[in-house]
Parts: sequence; C-alpha cells; structure tokens
Amino acid sequence: MSEQSQEPPRGEAAWKAEKQRIAANNDAAYARGRKARAAKNAEAQARERAAAKQESKNLPTQPNSR
Repeated sequence: MSEQSQEPPRGEAAWKAEKQRIAANNDAAYARGRKARAAKNAEAQARERAAAKQESKNLPTQPNSR
C-alpha cells in the first residue's frame, strides 16, 4: 500500500523533524528549570522571612520609651 510511510524521513524532512524534537526538549528543560528556580526562590524567601521575624523578636527596647 504505502511504503513511504514506513521509511524514516530523509533530507529536509529529517532535518525539520530533528529540529522540532530538539526544540521540544529545550522547552521541557526550560520548564523544569523555571519550576526548580521557583521552588528554590520560594524556599529562600521563607528562610528570609523566618530570619527577619526572629530578628525582630530579639530587638532590644529603648529605655524610657512610651
């Protein structure tokens, strides 16, 4: 019936297919990186908030303040 559909793409079609595969891999890698950075940034912000909260608890009070 159709022998051409059984053969792998050749020439420009193969190049375009490979380019599309690489682009998809790059997009997936960028997405994973954004997700990892977001998690890391959220964790760092939580640590900074906890440190600021702890620091504000330990501030001395001024004598004779109203």
